[in-house]
Amino acid sequence: MKKNLFAILMYTLCIVGLILTLFIIYKNIDNSFATKFVLGYLIFLVLFVFYFVIGTILNLSKIEWVDIRKRLYKFIISFVLISCLGLIYYYFKKPSEINFQQVLFLPFAISLGSAFSDLPFIKKNNY
Repeated sequence: MKKNLFAILMYTLCIVGLILTLFIIYKNIDNSFATKFVLGYLIFLVLFVFYFVIGTILNLSKIEWVDIRKRLYKFIISFVLISCLGLIYYYFKKPSEINFQQVLFLPFAISLGSAFSDLPFIKKNNY
């Protein structure tokens, strides 16, 4: 299977930018370069998410229904499992602090990302 160089570059930029941004925030670096870097990284993230959503929607129409169904099953199963694990954790560790929006949002995002993360980067001749 051929690696998509653009996908590798985009994910690498996201990870490196995240590490640098977290370092700037953790060390409380307050100069003009750090502010511009963090602002630029946030703009990059917004544009990357926009590209990701548009690419996913466009490439979703190119793949077969069987593959879509497999991805939906993967999404549903992982969402239910991660949500149940989170609820069990909060039930035993912090029963008075259970917030269903917080407990369900992260599993939803993780499941959605794991099921559909490669769609914006598929080649047109793969399907």
